[in-house]
Amino acid sequence: MDWAKFCKHLRRTRRDTGGNVSLIAAFSAIPLVLAVTGVIEITDMSNARGRLQEAADAGALAGAGQLAIATIGAAQVSQTAVTVAEQSIGTSGQGSRTTPPAFTATVDTHASSVTVTGVAEHKPLIGFMDFGNQALTATATAENVQRVPLCILQTDDSGGIKVQDTARIRATGCAIHANADINVASGALIQAEAAQAVGAVSGPIEPAGHSGALPIDDPFAAMDLKSKTLCNLLEGHLLPIQLGSGTMSLPPGLHCLPITVIGNGTLFLQPGDHYFFGPLIMTDNSTLRGDDVSLVFGVGNVFNFARNANVRLSARKSGPMAGFLIATSRDNFGTFSIASGNVSQLLGTIYIPNANLVVDTPGNVAQNSAWSVIVAKTLTLKQNPVLTINTNYTGSGVPVPEGVGPMKAAPRLSH
Repeated sequence: MDWAKFCKHLRRTRRDTGGNVSLIAAFSAIPLVLAVTGVIEITDMSNARGRLQEAADAGALAGAGQLAIATIGAAQVSQTAVTVAEQSIGTSGQGSRTTPPAFTATVDTHASSVTVTGVAEHKPLIGFMDFGNQALTATATAENVQRVPLCILQTDDSGGIKVQDTARIRATGCAIHANADINVASGALIQAEAAQAVGAVSGPIEPAGHSGALPIDDPFAAMDLKSKTLCNLLEGHLLPIQLGSGTMSLPPGLHCLPITVIGNGTLFLQPGDHYFFGPLIMTDNSTLRGDDVSLVFGVGNVFNFARNANVRLSARKSGPMAGFLIATSRDNFGTFSIASGNVSQLLGTIYIPNANLVVDTPGNVAQNSAWSVIVAKTLTLKQNPVLTINTNYTGSGVPVPEGVGPMKAAPRLSH
């Protein structure tokens, strides 16, 4: 309503001595005009509040969705929630009399929930009229209600996950994520509960994989993987170990020079943390055994499980390395090789964030592990191996490190 014209009309009718009837009629219309204006105002505010609520809902669901596969940093989840809320309100529009809303998001990692709050200012239709509180507020909380374990995380933004020839990854109870691409050859296959990549996804994947995922940060980036002591190669009594037969029991601690086991030799790793400052090579019909162990490889040093080497290992059950089976220092950019079809148990987490893992064998790998997790710069499978990732997390005695394994997923609005 144009109030300037209305007031001008009142002044004109007041000067007109014959305009009493018009004046009375004009003043009589004011309550009706105010009533209609009030209805319009309340309707506009309700619509604006509804759009604000829809945007908050969308942001909360998007943020909680990032908790679907892995523990992503709270700052990243919050940013996603705010961005989606802002995009949602931009699509629907808030009207010319509502200021652009400001959104904030908070993440409760223990409850696996994300709360988004939106605040906007609604200007009244008539400046001097006050139809109550003009500040509009909407809050939405989304949480996860089911668990989808993360079992393979490719960390680098290049290289990705490659499944070549007729190789297979069988991870039917968990999720696979690549910060680069997932490339599966036409004769190969990935079977997983979920498979997603920041980059492209190609080849046979059951069910179908998804591209365009948000990156997942290294969940263990804060871990200290350095040995507390250093090797002293000047002492003169340290020699490389080469075992061709019999059994050697190796205590935990520093292993400063190469260890090679050939023939029918057996290397038994005693429980504890083993730091390798030389390569570990298992070949021929050799055997590697270890329970409640972690194998940490320093810069430039890797393992090579070749030919018919028989490997059965399970990770630490307690202490700082609990749940970790194989790890590297962060300056290790090497390539770890599984080229034996007798690597039947790798129970625990393989954490080589800046190194590569290549499985190049005609046999099965890790099929007897209660559970396995791989976090690597790149993962490549060649020939026709079947890499089995089991998810029997309870009862193994080996805890799953926080950040992988069972996580809450499938976000829903809780209020």
